[in-house]
Amino acid sequence: MKRIINKGLSLSRKVNCVDLDEAIKGRRSIRSYLTDPVPEELIREVLEAATYAPSAKNGQQWRFTVLTGNAKKELTDIFRQELRFLCREIGAENMGSSFGSCNIMEEAPVVIVVWNAGEEGWETEVHSVAAAIQNMLLKAYGLGLGSLWIGDIFFVPEAFIRHFETPWKLMAAVTLGWPNHDPSPLPRKSVDQVTEFLG
Repeated sequence: MKRIINKGLSLSRKVNCVDLDEAIKGRRSIRSYLTDPVPEELIREVLEAATYAPSAKNGQQWRFTVLTGNAKKELTDIFRQELRFLCREIGAENMGSSFGSCNIMEEAPVVIVVWNAGEEGWETEVHSVAAAIQNMLLKAYGLGLGSLWIGDIFFVPEAFIRHFETPWKLMAAVTLGWPNHDPSPLPRKSVDQVTEFLG
């Protein structure tokens, strides 16, 4: 069954009650967004969901930088420029989907840069922050928003760290916005294909 896409015209149109199984199975990676802005209230709800993720020793290592408007444009301009420098060094055939990811970040109304603060000596522990990102994606879906977990920023991580002048460890970027498409589900391997039961 196709899900009705929330156009984001008002807060009253957000989806308040989404079954957990529906969110897990219905969430998609959204790569095209409407131009409608995302209200700060909804961004905060997505980030609050992230803060309820499990974390090693309850370290709550995640940190977030939310970018919209000119701040987002400044970052994506830097990202694209650094990708062009790298492309000249290693060749376009080695750039993967990096330029496409930059395009998506430019189009999305919101980009959230995700960091690991490394407190409590857990700077190398990535699982807690990954769990927080998954919570963000599921909550976004529940609010009718689209999202995309972007790892292509690791083509030029130093550029991000220099730009934000932070000692934190870069983990990912996440785009948020009102979806402009409704991707069909991709095939999934069955439990039996990926699991070994021992007794």
